[in-house]
Amino acid sequence: MLPENLLQHLIEQQEVMVIPADTVILDFHKYIRNIPILVSGGVKVMSEDDDGHEILLYHIHPGESCIMSILGAINQSASKVKAVTISPTEIVFIRPDQVYQLIAQDPKWFQFIMELYQTRFEELLQTVTRGNFDSVDEKVLFHLRERGAILKSNLVPITHQNIADEIGSAREVVSRALKRMENKGIIKLMRGKVQLLDL
Repeated sequence: MLPENLLQHLIEQQEVMVIPADTVILDFHKYIRNIPILVSGGVKVMSEDDDGHEILLYHIHPGESCIMSILGAINQSASKVKAVTISPTEIVFIRPDQVYQLIAQDPKWFQFIMELYQTRFEELLQTVTRGNFDSVDEKVLFHLRERGAILKSNLVPITHQNIADEIGSAREVVSRALKRMENKGIIKLMRGKVQLLDL
């Protein structure tokens, strides 16, 4: 996470944009012009396979950025991911050339980027591990808890289809998993929402 003093300095120097929920801020195959750094809210980062199916890679929290956008912007390469806001989100966008300026001004920026790279790498390893070894119930519950943590709420607005798409499963499989968890008293299902009861 970016140190509070560096984030505050950035906010003072750059315009903070408020982005509505479900807005694509970075899309597949588009060149990256600006690098997002979150002030508040949350963003999900998705990958896609050759058939266009999307799967969740990781979430971006306040004080963080997307390492894929940083690397893509610096290397002037097209994006291999899509980033979408999951709630109203405050973002500061910086240009790729500013990254070098910021690192020159304060070495903590370089440390931030390296720590961010390590964090995302570890999250991707966890995603692969969960995909291969966790049950559907465990994947769904992890996903709901992660989303709830970002929203700072135990009430998560999300559909069965959204969950299925993001964890790479079928809606029917996810619906059965949710029903099992509801029967165990872990969650409560609502229309378009899931309430976490074990937080």
